[in-house]
Amino acid sequence: MDDVKINTSKTLTLTLPSDPDSNTVTVNLYHEFGDTVKSNVAATRSSEGVYTVTFGQEASGIYVLQSAGKHQAAFTYSVSGDSYTQSQYINVYTPYITSTEFFTNHPELEDDFSSSFETVAKRARNIINTYCGQSFDYYPEKSFTIDGYNHKHLHLPLPVSTLRTVTMNYGDNDQEVIHDYSDATLNNIEKVRQPSNFESSYYLRYKGTVIQSSSNRLLGSKFKDGSDYKIEGDFGWRYVPDGVRQAADLIIADLMNDDSEYRRHGITNISMDTTTFAMASNFYESTGNIEADVLLMDYMMFIMDYVV
Repeated sequence: MDDVKINTSKTLTLTLPSDPDSNTVTVNLYHEFGDTVKSNVAATRSSEGVYTVTFGQEASGIYVLQSAGKHQAAFTYSVSGDSYTQSQYINVYTPYITSTEFFTNHPELEDDFSSSFETVAKRARNIINTYCGQSFDYYPEKSFTIDGYNHKHLHLPLPVSTLRTVTMNYGDNDQEVIHDYSDATLNNIEKVRQPSNFESSYYLRYKGTVIQSSSNRLLGSKFKDGSDYKIEGDFGWRYVPDGVRQAADLIIADLMNDDSEYRRHGITNISMDTTTFAMASNFYESTGNIEADVLLMDYMMFIMDYVV
């Protein structure tokens, strides 16, 4: 699976033994949440059996790959009347620091590591994501479906910044739109506001006006057990927090300088005379850089631990 930076272009190539029927190959692009990003895109024939498609800008500054996450590109074609589909996958991600910014801070490393910066930066990004229990990516205009559990609050796997619609039992005979931000008569759900990330929230709840009105007879005051809810909106982080960017800078520098070599293995003390190594009991709980740990504390969703 290829990694692709968010808001950039990506060209995919399908190679066949020979041309398909009518030299026609179409591509559908799907997001891992289940949303269709682009449909029925005609691939370009480059040579016999070779077809390419580029997902680039739809308008000035607006890219097809404007959302983080895994994407599936499904190539569909026919040979002698039989239809076939081949899929390719890409991972769209948000860089936590640019090479320009990093090498401005560490010019002594540029000559040796300019060509390998992206690889090292992705390692640092994965360390941060694991340590914090979340990624700092943005998922605009996406949706996902989760179950209710008879709770007053519905917990989301990602913070929602803009809530558009909520549909109960989507796709079933009894599906019901219970919230639509564009319809004043269907403003029934609200975010539980949190004082960070521009009031993005991991929780939804019914508005007090619904609970106290006749609508309560239809909707209730809880997200019902046995029902599922399709949430549509903008999710994740619209920006990379300064603490995360600074932590990425520190960890990348450590990886390039091998300064974290011992810490990555939990070694806290070495006696060279007798070659004695002392291991930290909690080394799984660190990024390998104590300053980075401190910078990331405000963004931790859980603390890693092992049950013995």
